[in-house]
Amino acid sequence: MSDLEIGLARYLAHRMPSASGIEVSGLSRIHGGSSQETYRYEAKWSEAGEAKQGWFILRRAPEAGLVNAEHDLEYTVYSALAGKGVPIPRVHFLELDRQWLERPFFIMDMAPGKPGHFFNSEDPYEGESGAVGRNFWTHLGALASLDTGGLGLDMLRGAGDPRPAWQRELDHWEQRLDEGEDIVEPLLRGAIRWMRRNPPPRPARLSVVHGDYRSGNFLFLPDGAISAVLDWEMCHLGDPLEDIAWALDPMWSMGRYFDEERGLELWQQASGIAIDREALDWWRLFAAIKASAIWTTAEKSVEEGVSQEMVLGLTVSRAGPFHRGVVLRAMERRGVMG
Repeated sequence: MSDLEIGLARYLAHRMPSASGIEVSGLSRIHGGSSQETYRYEAKWSEAGEAKQGWFILRRAPEAGLVNAEHDLEYTVYSALAGKGVPIPRVHFLELDRQWLERPFFIMDMAPGKPGHFFNSEDPYEGESGAVGRNFWTHLGALASLDTGGLGLDMLRGAGDPRPAWQRELDHWEQRLDEGEDIVEPLLRGAIRWMRRNPPPRPARLSVVHGDYRSGNFLFLPDGAISAVLDWEMCHLGDPLEDIAWALDPMWSMGRYFDEERGLELWQQASGIAIDREALDWWRLFAAIKASAIWTTAEKSVEEGVSQEMVLGLTVSRAGPFHRGVVLRAMERRGVMG
């Protein structure tokens, strides 16, 4: 057994005092994400004379990543949204004490299904892109329809903040640029100035915003059903159009596999909110600014040797220039800079 498997077995024995013969095996890293370390493993144990087993997911804080995620935030979101109409895995244990696995972590069920990665050149949904697309947009609309007041998510960014959602989020990601940029990029700062002069209206409803809702962050089944929406570490309260804009970003857009307009119609039906197209256009520019801030943060962590993750370096080299190009073309269409 690896040291991580041994530590995990010890922890499970600590959290499951009525269980005996706990075994952990098959622990393997799931690569592809850069803000959390994700592992799958199988656990076997006996409880009340009954043999039990199952596959689970361990999400552990990284040494460094694209986003400084909070495990208690993601765990709390999973717990709050259970049974609320958005498919999510069942969570079990949250541990912030570093004595067990060196860093904070939480454990949840391993949901069935496959990820549909946005970088596939062919249909990644095995002939079920129509069903996947319908479910993708319907679930996002269902998330936007939830009453945030009764979810117990007062710890999310945006809760109780008097600033308009657009201003809060733009402030947040401009601060990330301030922290990550060694040299200020006129393109990004010019776009931000334009956005502040031309803000969108207040949202029809303050909603739970996933923050990274896109292809690659959900699992799908052979019939096209989505079994789990994953990676909630950037979740906050805000304008639901923010999630739509992120999902439509050209780097990972579902529009390659499912008609964009049909998707927006499905979202409106599920959410009960009419989409303001001019406001959505503002949020689409915001999505490219946000992505650029994320890549800037990642680039700095790689350059300074804080992170040695290969996926992080490869992501930065491709995605950074891509999203700066998106910003440039968006500003050219508007005919304004500075």
